[in-house]
Amino acid sequence: MENRGATPDLLVAALRELRGHSDRDLARLRDLLQLPADGTPETARARTRRLASWRLLLQDVPLDERSFDDRFGPGGRQDTITVLTAWCLGHRERSERHRASHAGLFGFVGLYLLTLLGLAESEAQRSLPQPPPGRGPGGGRALTHDCGAVCGVLVTEAAVADTIAEIHHPRPRPGRRRADAATGPAEREWDAIRGRLAFHRHGSTSLILRGTAAGAVHGTRPEFALKLILYPFTRIPTLTRATREYAETYGTADTGSRHLVRVWASFDSWILMDFIEGRTLAELLREGDDPDASGAAGQALRLRLDRLRENGVLLLDALADLQRVAQEATAHGRLKGVHADLSPSNIIVSDTDGAFQLVDLGRNYLYTHTITGTPGAESSYIAPEVRAGDSEIARADLYSLGRLLITFGTGRADTDGVVPDIFYMRAVQLARFIEDLIDADPARRLVVFGTGTEPSFSYEELKTAFLTELETVRAAENGESELRTETGWRALPGLLRPLSGDPGREWRLWRMHRRQSARPDAHRRPFAHWLLLWAMVSALIWAVTNATVITWLLRDLGLDWGNKLVELVQHVGGGTDGLPIVDSWRHDDYRLPDWRANLPARMVGLSYAIAAPKYYQTLFSGLTPLTIGWRAGGLTRLALATEAVMRVMAVVPCMLVLAVTLVEPRWWPLNSAIGQCLTWLANFLVLAYVRAVITRSRRLGLSTVPGDDGKITGFAALTQWVPTSLFYATAVLTIGTFLYLGILHDVYVYALAVTSTNLFLFYVIKCGIGGPTVRVTMVRTCLAAERVARCR
Repeated sequence: MENRGATPDLLVAALRELRGHSDRDLARLRDLLQLPADGTPETARARTRRLASWRLLLQDVPLDERSFDDRFGPGGRQDTITVLTAWCLGHRERSERHRASHAGLFGFVGLYLLTLLGLAESEAQRSLPQPPPGRGPGGGRALTHDCGAVCGVLVTEAAVADTIAEIHHPRPRPGRRRADAATGPAEREWDAIRGRLAFHRHGSTSLILRGTAAGAVHGTRPEFALKLILYPFTRIPTLTRATREYAETYGTADTGSRHLVRVWASFDSWILMDFIEGRTLAELLREGDDPDASGAAGQALRLRLDRLRENGVLLLDALADLQRVAQEATAHGRLKGVHADLSPSNIIVSDTDGAFQLVDLGRNYLYTHTITGTPGAESSYIAPEVRAGDSEIARADLYSLGRLLITFGTGRADTDGVVPDIFYMRAVQLARFIEDLIDADPARRLVVFGTGTEPSFSYEELKTAFLTELETVRAAENGESELRTETGWRALPGLLRPLSGDPGREWRLWRMHRRQSARPDAHRRPFAHWLLLWAMVSALIWAVTNATVITWLLRDLGLDWGNKLVELVQHVGGGTDGLPIVDSWRHDDYRLPDWRANLPARMVGLSYAIAAPKYYQTLFSGLTPLTIGWRAGGLTRLALATEAVMRVMAVVPCMLVLAVTLVEPRWWPLNSAIGQCLTWLANFLVLAYVRAVITRSRRLGLSTVPGDDGKITGFAALTQWVPTSLFYATAVLTIGTFLYLGILHDVYVYALAVTSTNLFLFYVIKCGIGGPTVRVTMVRTCLAAERVARCR
C-alpha cells in the first residue's frame, strides 16, 4: 500500500533505525511522514493529506505479533517496540529547542509506539487463560511492559496528545458527507476535552485515557474516560460502525440510571463517557481469590455464600436497571436491554457507593472472530450466540449472569461451561438455578424459573428467585456462609457423621419449603415431602437397628441387666425375664446369652447396620429420579424402578439385620448375600438411569451436561461400582450358602472378612471417600432429568 511515498515497510525500517538521534535519521522520518520542514507553514490541504497518510499507516499495523514478524522479519514487533521506547524516552531528555523542532515527529512515533504496546498487551491478555494473582487484567498491571514508565509518560506529553487529537478528530473525512448525524455532537465534545490527558488502562481493543472536561457543570469539572480504539482495528467496518453509533444506541444521559455509565459522544475510533472512580470486578475478584481454594493440592472445594449474595444482588440490580432503561426508551436506536459483553472486566465497582457500573455495552468483536486472534479467558462469560454472531441475543446476559454467579461463589472463573462440583455437593438449589441460566441454547434458559412459553423475563423476579434459593441453601447448611468440601482422603473426617447430616438437612429444607408455599410450583423443590419422609425413615431405622444390635451384644456378654431402660421395658411387659414380645420371636435354638455362637451374627449385623444407612444417606437421600416426569415413556418406567430400589435400600438392609438379631443368628450368611444382591441391583439400576438421562440430555442438546463422560465427576466411579458389587455379591452368595448348609466351617474367618469389608471398603472407601463424588453424578442427573422433562 502506497502512502504518498511512505510505504509501511519503509516506515517500519526507518523507525527501527532510531537507535540514535542523528539528523539524517530524523530527516528521513520527517520526509516519510510528510512533515513540513522546520518553520515552514503547512497548508490546510497538506495537513489533511498528512493526517490521511498517518491514519493509513496506523491502520496498516499488523494486529498480531506473528503477522508483524512475518511481514517485517523475526522479532520485528518486539524489536521495534524496544527501539521506539528507547528513542521516545530519550527524546524527552533532549533540549527544549530540539524537542520543539521535532514535536510532530515525536507525536506520531509516540502514538505508533502506544499502538504497538496496546496490540501486544491485548494479545498477551487474550493468550493467558488464568493470570496469576496480582498480574494481568485482574491485577491492573500490564503483562508486556512497564505501563507507568512508558504509556503513562507518553500520554502526558503535549506532542503525543496533539497527535491523538489530530488523528482521532471527528471532522469529516474525504468521501464522507458532513451531514453525518454523529459528526456534529462528536466534534463539539471532542473540541471541549482537548487538553491534558492521562493514561488509565489497556482494553482488549483499545487504550483508555482519562481527563477533566474544560467546562464546568454545576460548579464542578466532570472527569471523563476516553476509550480510543487501537487504530489497526478501525479498518474493520463492523467495529467502526458500532463505535460510531455507540452514543446513539447506548446513550443514557436522561434515564436516571444508577448502573449505566453516562455516554457523552462517540465516533469511528473513540467513545467518550463519564469516568467512574473504582476498580473492575476482575481486579476485586482476583484480589479476593484464595489460593488454597483452587490451589496446589486441588483437594478442597469452597463456596462463599456471603460473597455470592452480595455480588449477585448488585449484578441483578444492574441488569434490572439496564432492562428498565430499554423498556422506557422511546428514541430510535436507544439501549436494547442486552449488554452482550458482560464479563468482570466490563463491570466497574464504584468507590463511591459500591454499585456495579456496566461499561462497554455491545458485542466484543474478538468473540465473533470479526477481529483475528484468540478471544481469551473472559470469553467464557459470553453467551454462545454472541460469540457465533447471531442476530437474536435477547437472552445472552442470562448466560453471563450464570457464569458470574459461579465466579462470585467460588472465587475463580470456570471455563468448561458447566456448574462446578461444589454446588452439587453443598448447594443443590443454587446448582438448579444456575443450570437454568447457562444452557448454550438460549431457548432452554429459564425453562424452570421462567414463565412457561412467555419469552420475556424480569431480572427483578430473577433476583427474588435467586435470594430464595440462596436462603434455602443457608437453611439446609444451618446458616453457614462458607461451604467447604474436602475430597479424596481429606474427606475422612466426614465419616464421623454416620448419616452425613442429611436428615437434619431435609428437615430444614422442608420447613423452608413450607415458608415458600406462595412461590410458583415450578420454582419449588420437587417432592420435598416425599424426600423428608424417607430421610426420617432411614434415620429412624438406623437408630433402631444399631440400638438393637448393640443391646443384644451386651446381653450376650451379660452386661445389659441393671440398665434402667431395659427394666422399664420389662416392667411394661409384665415380666422380669428377658424382653417382652421381641424375645418371643427367637427360634428355639437361639439362646441368650451365648456370645460364642452369636458373635459372628453380631459382628456382621453391626457392620451392615453402620454401612447400609451411610450408603443410602450419602448417595440417595434428598434425591429422586422422578423429576423426569410421568410422560417420558421408557425413561419414566426406569425412573420408577430406580426410585423403588433406592427406597428399598433405606429400609431392607437394616430389616435383614433385625431379622438376624431378633429371630435367627444362623441366617446371617444368607441375609448378607441378600443385602449384597440388593446393593448390586441398586447400583445397576442407578447407573442405567444415569446413562439414560445423560443420553437423552445430549440428544436434546442440553449443554449443562458435559459432553464427555470423563468430565462428569463420579461417573467413572459409579460405573466401576456395578461390576465390583456384582463380584462381591456373587462371592458372598456362594460362600454364605455353603456356610449355611454346613459345607464350609470357617465361620469366624468369613464373618471377620465380611465385617472388615463392610466397614473399610464400603463405609470408609466407597461411602466416605468415593461417595461424595458419586453423589455429584446423581445430583447432576436428577437436575438434568427435570430439564429434560421440561424440554421435551
